[in-house]
Amino acid sequence: MDIEIVSVNVGRPSVLVRWPTRDVLSAIDKRPVRSETLRLTALNLEGDEQADTRPTPQGGQVHGGPDQAVYAFPSEHYPAFERELGRPLGPGFVGENLTTAGATEADVCIGDVWAWGDARLQVSAPRGPCFKLGYRLGRHALRTWVREAGLVGWYMRVLREGTVPTTGRIAVVERHAAGVTVLEVHQALQRPAVAPPRLLELAPLATRVRSWLRVAERDVTGGFPERDG
Repeated sequence: MDIEIVSVNVGRPSVLVRWPTRDVLSAIDKRPVRSETLRLTALNLEGDEQADTRPTPQGGQVHGGPDQAVYAFPSEHYPAFERELGRPLGPGFVGENLTTAGATEADVCIGDVWAWGDARLQVSAPRGPCFKLGYRLGRHALRTWVREAGLVGWYMRVLREGTVPTTGRIAVVERHAAGVTVLEVHQALQRPAVAPPRLLELAPLATRVRSWLRVAERDVTGGFPERDG
């Protein structure tokens, strides 16, 4: 399986919304890059940053960190987002670094290894739609739609740093033997039950997600209600 690169997008933190008590910063507003290549490190693409890198009780970080170095999102989902929002959208709108074509959450497996330029990446987890995506979409209730439809994309860790092209194709050089798709993990997260052992024992799965899957009745909203008004 090869993945087509539709766009590579980066961004730095800026004010997403002003609350009475503070400004909420986010780097969700990512824009396509013009250069032919970028440097990819264990934590970031060149020119990219995250605003909230606090550690979480489940392990890992809120955003970024080794298990969430690159966020990939299928371009196949953008027509649905455009119908919901009633306007055209460009790559990077939902905060992804890598807009792809050729595979969705139902095709990509946790632990799959991608060869992107001379870098190597590994699929680590589905993305959980946080409250900042709600602001980006203009309606917090749309986060429920994103979750229920499974239009979430996936995070990747960097196994080998390198220089990556911004056009062309990415080769999937290793399919993980367990065959657990990103969609299967995402759907397990939505259920109010401890996940089955085949997910809990899946070695490449991000620590934070594994911790969530060990908890029944988990709060999939991240503590921020998915409602407007």
